[in-house]
Amino acid sequence: MSVKPIREHTGKSLLARWLGEYSGGKHTYANPGVLVTPEVLNKTGGQTWDTILDANPWLQEQKLVAKPDQLIKRRGKAGLIAVNKTFSEAKDWVMERMCKEQKIETVTGQLTHFIIEPLVPHQQEEEFYICLHSTRNYDEILFYHEGGVDVGDVDEKAEKLQIPTGEGPTAALVKAKLLSKVPAAKLENLTSFVLSLYKFYRELHFAYLEINPLVMLSDNTVVPLDMAAKIDETAGFICAQRWGEVDWPPPFGRDAYPEEALIRDMDGKTGASLKLTILN
Repeated sequence: MSVKPIREHTGKSLLARWLGEYSGGKHTYANPGVLVTPEVLNKTGGQTWDTILDANPWLQEQKLVAKPDQLIKRRGKAGLIAVNKTFSEAKDWVMERMCKEQKIETVTGQLTHFIIEPLVPHQQEEEFYICLHSTRNYDEILFYHEGGVDVGDVDEKAEKLQIPTGEGPTAALVKAKLLSKVPAAKLENLTSFVLSLYKFYRELHFAYLEINPLVMLSDNTVVPLDMAAKIDETAGFICAQRWGEVDWPPPFGRDAYPEEALIRDMDGKTGASLKLTILN
């Protein structure tokens, strides 16, 4: 297995594309936002703010959230999330940081990719935490009835459900093992979402998928606000059409070297795990 992290926008776009099918139409996720790249610095480039607006008119119709999309953890605590902004304000916030150096904890790198998405007004009690990850012999779902930046040590606090390879969870098992502290009014819809999310995770060969917070609004609409994900690149021969074009970003703080790109390409074509990281 060659597990590679993907951008938040890529993961959300896949969820928006496939959640309806894997939930039998019961759940949808309409708007994964838009990815803004350094091309916006060149007014004659492929992506400009005008082309972004033309393709996404909703940007001028609602308040927005903007944040870097470069595999950066704890963006909120680093002051790297802009909330409740107009399109003009979000654009200015991104442009002030685009291709500028930023120190995050001990790592310094350039901010080059940003995601802008709709603001989802909600209450703290509507936030949950969910994480799916794979091991050699089973998949595991972690769920906690409180989510957000201060969720704490989820490995210690979360309810856990292990699913042996080749099997699948039932609604009764999800309710009993994961959702015992969820309000009754949200229980059925959240159970259905967890089952649908696991099917999405398994069928598209994810190896890791964390949503924090996962918000369930008063009308029982489920929205992933913050996502981190990894997929098994060697499943490309099975999933390439369902994945579409996938960007494999390097870790924040350094660019990918050509030699690393070559090994990554070889890694994606073999069942073996090939890795190359150039240190100097």
